[in-house]
Amino acid sequence: MRINSKVIFITFIIVILLLVTNNTSYYWFTKSLLTQALSARMESTAIQIRTSIEQSEEGSFYVEDLIGENLRSVALFVQSQLDPDIAKVTNEQLVELAKQAGIDGISLMKRNGADIMVDKSSEPKELKLVSTKSFGYWFTAFSQLFDNHQVTIPEGQKLKNFFSGIYEVPASGSSDVSKFGYFNDGTTNYIICVFVNADKIQRFKQIVGADTIVKKTLASNLDIMEISGLNGVTFGTKPIEYKDSNGVPFISVYDRPVLFGTYNITNDKDLTYYKESIEKNKPVSVVQSWKGKPILKTFMYVPVKKKLTEVQSEVPFVITIVSDYQTIQKTLNKQLVQLSLLIVLFTIFSCVFIYFVFRFITKSRETAVQSTQELYIQNVDLMFATIRSQRHDFLNHVQTMYALLANGKKEDQMRYMKELIEEINEVNDIIRIGHPAIAALIQAKIALAMRTKIEFSYQFTGLEGLSLGVKSVDIVKIIGNLIDNAFDEVNKFPPGEREVMVNGWSESNHLTISVSNPVQPDFQLEDYNQMFSIGYSTKVDGEHQGLGLSVVKERIEYYKGTIEVSVEDGCICFQISIPMQ
Repeated sequence: MRINSKVIFITFIIVILLLVTNNTSYYWFTKSLLTQALSARMESTAIQIRTSIEQSEEGSFYVEDLIGENLRSVALFVQSQLDPDIAKVTNEQLVELAKQAGIDGISLMKRNGADIMVDKSSEPKELKLVSTKSFGYWFTAFSQLFDNHQVTIPEGQKLKNFFSGIYEVPASGSSDVSKFGYFNDGTTNYIICVFVNADKIQRFKQIVGADTIVKKTLASNLDIMEISGLNGVTFGTKPIEYKDSNGVPFISVYDRPVLFGTYNITNDKDLTYYKESIEKNKPVSVVQSWKGKPILKTFMYVPVKKKLTEVQSEVPFVITIVSDYQTIQKTLNKQLVQLSLLIVLFTIFSCVFIYFVFRFITKSRETAVQSTQELYIQNVDLMFATIRSQRHDFLNHVQTMYALLANGKKEDQMRYMKELIEEINEVNDIIRIGHPAIAALIQAKIALAMRTKIEFSYQFTGLEGLSLGVKSVDIVKIIGNLIDNAFDEVNKFPPGEREVMVNGWSESNHLTISVSNPVQPDFQLEDYNQMFSIGYSTKVDGEHQGLGLSVVKERIEYYKGTIEVSVEDGCICFQISIPMQ
């Protein structure tokens, strides 16, 4: 029997598919792990940046508060030098006082109906601020100073009779960024506004601020491409625009969409992930494409921290870190090459292994089939030898009958012819079985029965030209083992009591075979529940102990047939039924 090349091919394909599936899963699992590791590192970097920026902001706010305290002292000095009535103060006086106090400017603010305006100032541009009603919480602070001489709003620095906001772009356009302080203790009909350019604060931020932290982080992490500080309130929206005294629009320092860093690597979905990080208050990492290259972008929300000290209010922001995802891709490509080599080597090994397994299985099967086939061939040879013997001896039989007739021995002739006819009928009965393999088997069992003095009877009907759908070697294996089992059982009886009966017929598209033989008086069918198990036998010797019935059951179940065992009138009967084609 040759190895089925189709089976080998199918098995080979299955092995390849399993290997590809397994290694593809491993590839994506590894990619997921590496992505998670990179995301975790970016989140850790974002946390470090967050901590550094928070410390820097607290430091800069502390510096602002120190400046605010100095501005209050300056305001007290200015109050001592000026008339409490704003009408009696001149702009020239304010110019001189500003020089004496070492600040950049002094303005005096008064009520103008429901509004508040700058009436006197050392800075001409400040005189153009004829209304502050649109200044938001700043206007609220001015009103509280006039009404209560004390500011209570949550924003800004609040001291006795004094308020100072965060450093800001002056609405007058007098400078790029300035720090303002406002004072009123009720003894004057105006608010004293003193201010300095915030270059010192900006210088401090340049040294230890967020932009410096970003630059240092980029320098020490070569795979980080960009870091941005997106405003947690105004990013993605159009920020409020103010206009200075000249009508030129400007945006508040703390309303800028990007508070620090750069935001050049953009994506249409950034706003979605930005909002997601704020809503979930935890990092969000996504893989995007930028200029044909894969990048990993991490968003981390930094909310306003509860104040532990009296410092300026922070602005919530989202740290965005863009890292080069190609490092992961290179690692994966390297692993993919290694996996491909592993697949090729393992496939070759698997094919060789499968080949030898099939060889082993085929050899085992060939051995089993060969033993049955040899028996089958022996039985067929025996049957044809008997037929040839009859043909060869035909002339001798005729001559013998002629001699007996010529000598007048009619009774001897009749007796001789009767024996000859019985022998011919036996062979004809075997041939008439209709199935060569079964006929050959019966012929062999007849010879064995004669040698062991067993009365062996058989009857087969309806098998002529029948397509059984069962291999000849298997039908021989089934019937042969049942007959051998019956022969072994009746050999326990005296010669005159040894009887085995075999019947076969076709019915309802099934082949039915029954083999029956007598059993010992003390035989109980319940004691033989395991008679179909491998190794079970009631014989103490024999060539096939414990295998015959197990082989029968296995072959019958293979063809989806049935086997029934019954005991009646001292005889046991094995009846099998196998579906035909």
